[in-house]
Amino acid sequence: MPSTSLPTHHDAPPGLQAWLDTVDASKEPSVREVTIDGVRCVVKRRRPGLLRGLSYGLRYLRAFGLALGSLMFLGEFPRPSVLLRNGLTYEGQRLRRLSEAGCRVPNVWAEGPGLLVLEHVGDDMADLMRAAFVEKRREWARGIAIDLAQFHDQGHCHGGAQIRNVTLRDGQFWRIDFEENIGEALSLPMAQAYDLYQMISSLMGLRKLDDPDPVGLGGLMLNAYFEARPAPQVRARLRRLARIVCGSASVLRPIGGRMRGRDIQGFFRVADTLRALL
Repeated sequence: MPSTSLPTHHDAPPGLQAWLDTVDASKEPSVREVTIDGVRCVVKRRRPGLLRGLSYGLRYLRAFGLALGSLMFLGEFPRPSVLLRNGLTYEGQRLRRLSEAGCRVPNVWAEGPGLLVLEHVGDDMADLMRAAFVEKRREWARGIAIDLAQFHDQGHCHGGAQIRNVTLRDGQFWRIDFEENIGEALSLPMAQAYDLYQMISSLMGLRKLDDPDPVGLGGLMLNAYFEARPAPQVRARLRRLARIVCGSASVLRPIGGRMRGRDIQGFFRVADTLRALL
């Protein structure tokens, strides 16, 4: 299991601002990894749409739909106006707060309108899990679950706790991608239950994951989390979600169970994993 010691950060490359000044921002992708002076960085950009009013209206409708889904599945209605407080500015603020709290998240190295430059904090756990041998995969799965429990125990939530948003550097797990605001729009126990659900479901639906017992892998993560942190309020809220997921799976399995799609089979694996809570 990775160490719980404080994270060791890298310093920003001295030539970062000069590099930013020479790049045509209009031709840059939304996310780019770049090496400057031998130091790896992650450059994130968001360009405002031409129809900003229409864009806001569509985003509000999306947030309202997400809030309704949350009410149906999670039993809480997060205000759409809170859900809309997201994006790079919001992510930069969250990263600073989490870094000050000693969490393993990337440092913010540069920030501006539609721009966020972050410290690169290791290899994508989704890729590592795909390539790992079975025993190593299980070791990492258990470690990721314990790491999430420790993160939650400090009073935090991620809001995007999928496997792809966890990295590994120097034997420690790090957390990335804090743009979404659903976690902070919910009560803390529900936000943490949603994190746990995201972690398990993202592993169950991971593309090209060749594992002989994916449901056992999900169960290992679930058990490791609650062994490290009993969290009765989180368990109760995850149990509510489990009833809905498992009930839906029971109805859909006679037909859907024959379909080989990754997302479809991932849904049934999540249901089989969460059934242990019922």
